[in-house]
Amino acid sequence: MKSEKLIPVSEIFYSIQGEGKYAGHPSVFVRVGGCNLKCPGFGEKGCDSYYAVDKSYKSEWKLMSVEEIKSEVSKYIRKDTHLVITGGEPTLFYKQLYPLVVWFEGQITVETNTTVDIDFEKYPAYKDVAFAMSVKLSNSAEEYGKRVKKHVIKSYVKNAPKSFFKFVIDKDLNNEIKDITAGINAPVYCMPLGADKEELEKNAPFVFGFCLKHGYCYSDRIHIRLFGKKKGV
Repeated sequence: MKSEKLIPVSEIFYSIQGEGKYAGHPSVFVRVGGCNLKCPGFGEKGCDSYYAVDKSYKSEWKLMSVEEIKSEVSKYIRKDTHLVITGGEPTLFYKQLYPLVVWFEGQITVETNTTVDIDFEKYPAYKDVAFAMSVKLSNSAEEYGKRVKKHVIKSYVKNAPKSFFKFVIDKDLNNEIKDITAGINAPVYCMPLGADKEELEKNAPFVFGFCLKHGYCYSDRIHIRLFGKKKGV
């Protein structure tokens, strides 16, 4: 088996979707390892899935073929189970993951920072995927040119109409959100910055009011509120 066909997988588990458009749905999660952004503004282990981003955890990732992933996913499928492909940044492996997307019968969400341009004509099954477009804002301390790829965002929304924005905030960043979403018809969800329960609870009241003020959808982070940084939830 060629190594380029293998995908680094941090974890596969069955849980309840904790955030965004499909919050509350029983889902099987495939979390790949590796990311193309560093987001230094979130601090050490500030990312809620730091173990799928930080290369110091690379030894814990398992290189898996798509067939192995499908076999593991099939153990958790129930009636109306969703599939969530997350990371890390899963679109780095969108070509390798494509057979999984074609195979799964049901709703698929791909959680992404929306910086990788997908060839929707060559890989058309992605057109039925809901991309949770978690475009990074200035609180990530990532350079604008690296974190905001407007042509990629527009392509996702045009080709995959189930897609939606999902912003992580802890202060008024509405000017940035307006800049990113201008002229793009996709729902906007905002959720509190919080890699643990304490930080989530600190920021949640502000984000709640922020959504009311600007007409955005509020998204809690159920898994963090209930379990903190625990893996596999």
